[in-house]
Amino acid sequence: MTTARNAAMTAAGMAAFGSAMAATLLIWLLLARPFDVADAVSGHEIGGLVKLAFTTLQDLLLRFLNLL
Repeated sequence: MTTARNAAMTAAGMAAFGSAMAATLLIWLLLARPFDVADAVSGHEIGGLVKLAFTTLQDLLLRFLNLL
């Protein structure tokens, strides 16, 4: 019973973390590239918004790695 409860809490924590990261990324995109986000939303292009999000994540990761 304890193992199942720990697994459920871990899964819930990971889902909460993923949701928080997605919200943070969306806010970052709204502040950094508002016109691109507006174009993707007005055209109902979820794929474009996802591509923009992953491109931004890749850029942030590469900049972080260059600092190290």
